Amino acid sequence: MKHYIKGGNETKKGTKKQLPKPITIIVNKVLPVIVLLVAGFFFIPYVSMNFQNNDVDHINKNNEAIMFYSSTCSHCRKVYPKIFWHNILNFNNDDKQIQTINVQNPNNKHYISEFAVQETPTLMKPNNPDIRVVSTDVQVFNDFSER
Repeated sequence: MKHYIKGGNETKKGTKKQLPKPITIIVNKVLPVIVLLVAGFFFIPYVSMNFQNNDVDHINKNNEAIMFYSSTCSHCRKVYPKIFWHNILNFNNDDKQIQTINVQNPNNKHYISEFAVQETPTLMKPNNPDIRVVSTDVQVFNDFSER
């Protein structure tokens, strides 16, 4: 014969420990936003590089420079995020923008021969195509664009 003890497995309401309300708000509301912002900071340039419709119909002579890149180039993947955020930060300044041209896009292939692009990433002055630099060093790109 079994004997049951009354109330042995019952829990009383309100005995669960809860986090204080400010910490709950931070964990549930603020932390996901911070995580999304950080993830976006790292992944948005790569999405832009690979999936944007980059049909360039003309070279903008008002821009600071032009970057020819290939979305499959490992060196371009290293440099492109810096150029992307540079353009975002200088959104309203045409003379500070760096125009990006994906030479892998079939509509942009003519720029390879037109500007004698042999390697990517290539950074070039729009008003003087003879002034160019091919590098994976972001500091070299910064120095070039400041000249």
